[in-house]
Amino acid sequence: MAQSQSASTSGFRTGSQLAFELAMAQVTAGTADPTQTTTDTTSSITNSADAVTDSADAVTDGTAATADSTSPANPEDRPPYANAKPVRKVVRTATVPGNDGLVLDQSYLEADHVLNGEDGVTTATGNVQLRQNGRTIIADKVTTNSTTGVTEAEGHTRTIAEDGSIQFSDHIRYDDNMQSGYSENFASIGRNNSKVFARRLEQVNPDINRLTNVIYTPCALCVKNGETQSPTWSIEASQITQRKDKKMVFYNNAVVKLKGVPVLYSPYLWTPDPDLDRASGFLFPKISTGRKRGFSYEQPYLWSISPYQYLIISPQLNASVNPLLNMEYKRRFYSGTLHIRGGFTNEAFFDNDGDRHGASATREYLLADGAFKINKNWRWNFTAQHVKDESGDSKGDYANFFERYGIDGAFDQVGDLSVDSRQLINQVNVTRQVSNAYFAITMASFQSLQVGGYLDSAKLQPYAISSDYFPTIAPQIEAYWSPKSRILGGQLTFSANAIGVYHKSLTSSTSTGLTASQIGAPSGLVVKTAGYDTNRISGGLTWEGDMTTRSGIKWGPFVDLRHDYYRVSNLDGNGLTEEESRDLSTAGLNISYPLYRKFKSFTAIIEPVAQLAVSPDAQTSPYIPTEDSQSFEFDETTLFSFNKSPGFDVYEAGKRLNLGLRGELRFNSGLQLDGLIGRVLRDKPESQFLKTVAINGQSYTYDPSGLGSQNSDWIMTGSFQTKKTYNGYARLRFDSETGHLSQGEYGLTAKSKNTMGTLRYIVNNVLTSPTELDADGKLIRFGDNYRDFQIYAQHFFSDHWGVSTRIDRDLVADSWRKSTLSLIYKDDCSWFELVYQQNNTALTTANGKPSSSIFFRLNLTTLGTSLSKVNDVR
Repeated sequence: MAQSQSASTSGFRTGSQLAFELAMAQVTAGTADPTQTTTDTTSSITNSADAVTDSADAVTDGTAATADSTSPANPEDRPPYANAKPVRKVVRTATVPGNDGLVLDQSYLEADHVLNGEDGVTTATGNVQLRQNGRTIIADKVTTNSTTGVTEAEGHTRTIAEDGSIQFSDHIRYDDNMQSGYSENFASIGRNNSKVFARRLEQVNPDINRLTNVIYTPCALCVKNGETQSPTWSIEASQITQRKDKKMVFYNNAVVKLKGVPVLYSPYLWTPDPDLDRASGFLFPKISTGRKRGFSYEQPYLWSISPYQYLIISPQLNASVNPLLNMEYKRRFYSGTLHIRGGFTNEAFFDNDGDRHGASATREYLLADGAFKINKNWRWNFTAQHVKDESGDSKGDYANFFERYGIDGAFDQVGDLSVDSRQLINQVNVTRQVSNAYFAITMASFQSLQVGGYLDSAKLQPYAISSDYFPTIAPQIEAYWSPKSRILGGQLTFSANAIGVYHKSLTSSTSTGLTASQIGAPSGLVVKTAGYDTNRISGGLTWEGDMTTRSGIKWGPFVDLRHDYYRVSNLDGNGLTEEESRDLSTAGLNISYPLYRKFKSFTAIIEPVAQLAVSPDAQTSPYIPTEDSQSFEFDETTLFSFNKSPGFDVYEAGKRLNLGLRGELRFNSGLQLDGLIGRVLRDKPESQFLKTVAINGQSYTYDPSGLGSQNSDWIMTGSFQTKKTYNGYARLRFDSETGHLSQGEYGLTAKSKNTMGTLRYIVNNVLTSPTELDADGKLIRFGDNYRDFQIYAQHFFSDHWGVSTRIDRDLVADSWRKSTLSLIYKDDCSWFELVYQQNNTALTTANGKPSSSIFFRLNLTTLGTSLSKVNDVR
């Protein structure tokens, strides 16, 4: 029968309500198939049933289809709805029916026999199905009393929700007037494969649900020799009470079991209501032990202030040193997100052996960032980062606050400006971006935690390079605009750029810090330790053509024009100021000819590429710095840039021809190969990319980038990828004179059913500051500068046992960096790891020996994820 809520049999609606509101998880295998449906003819209760026959038939057909699609192939391994196909969800209203054809609060009854008594009691028996609001109750017998409002269902009672979750019980009773009821011998199945069993499930009122003698587990229940085995882990409680009004769930006599063995007991505990996305409560603690802080216990507490903001208070309690109070605040606004981390303590400096040095002092840190959208085109973001870790020594403050207290993610890159390793940045950026225009203004300052040296001869107290040596940027302005239509067959772009760079001081070559030569200060700096300031304004335009001939040749001329104005002040420490202007230009031609050929088993693509660029000779000045062009790499990403300088201070000059050859092979089997080889040819060396070193009173010029010589280094890259298992790459640069490998990076990744891993080897043979000559009196430019080997791998020997490793080996220092080896056990609902970790970095060693630790990591399904899973880390 399909009818509205106002009909005399409204009790059927409330009868199905109970099990759906109180269901919490999944049923064991071996229970009768919950999707079994009746095929017998529906009996009419009243004459009004004839009026809704067509509607009922339509719902029956839809339900039968759902029942067939949700039958489990193997109930032991997956829930009954595992094969269900997604159905487009329809929002059910009083006038719009849902996927089952029923409108809101309308019900449908199907049974072998239906008896409608004169006392208001309606009894349905034999394969009873009651559907309403997307839910289906199946039972042997359903009785409803329209006078008292009491509905009862008994005999293999099963309730199926619209999402496929299923609840089972022997008996259900619900009082519509009191809005209360109960279910006996209750079991349920959830979408996440978790299971709940209870002797009794009771709804005291709409806000309070109570379960008695409860067992919960997300694990599969395996049957061996006719007996159900204990799950990997489970939670049992004598009583669980769900308080919807308080948004909490309370447990009495809770016991956590592993393989049926009790490992944790709590007479009383509570957790947030699972219906909530977030609620206040304790998070998993962080437990560790080591020589620095001794035994350390950190207990985070989450305060859910509102649905869009939270505060985590996380005190770190240490056996050997004073506590550290950590806090983390996050709030989501309609326009963006604010994130703040911070902490403080009062303690003396302690080394990696836990020995204190000096007096106690307040030590603190702040890591804040935010990103907001003003409107469709405008946005702004900021970072605020600072550490107070004073040493009391004029050399500098301590450099290893984050390492001493084990604070993760302190140097993660956030904001628009990126910085070098172990640097913090305070910045604010405002940006406007549309399809043909870009504008940004940025201000920034820096704090360095790079190690400048040690305060003691035993090298136990590292201090940081003074932040006074790093500039303040106030401001940096960038603007670009292009017409939406092409000009003369090409893209025209106008640009403007301005920056103010202010230094507090520099250091002499005999002390630790940043010298004038290291940061690219003007050669005309009178006092080499003076904190000079630079203001620059630049304006320019670029036009790039892009055409293709009928024969397939791609070509396009280009022109780049720019004017720079510099004002450099405080060159002598007393306000000496110089001004410089220069005009820069480049004209050239891009040309390439992609060739495509399809063979029987593969397709080949070859593309010769050339770029001719012509610029006037370099316009250098003793008063123009090279500060923003100190660090760059010559590789495949810059090979065809007509100005390979990363900044504005250096502008590539002269006549040069950038040449390259690209190739690609695509096999029908899924194998793909690609590669590139190229170099730069000049009419004469580019002195701006060369450096000079003095040895025994004589100057020697060398090319650290491989780009300054008349014939540049060779750039070679290659990669391959199979259909499923392997992929690899190589990025190489070879010296143009000797053929020596200057720089290289190799990587190989493999994936299979039980194995995944990545190997990576990085090498740099170019000496940054050569100091020796060979037997012929030539500068020795190559040596063991940097060689590093990394392994990230995981392998399972069986369905349950495996190993994982992360290894980082410094081949020059012949030492291990941070390395980890794990023994893993896993099943369908848990992940156990026994982990050995060794750290041999300078800030973690003690008495020249690496720090090491052994710890146990446990992750339970629905409660955490493994930290040792491996991905391609290219």
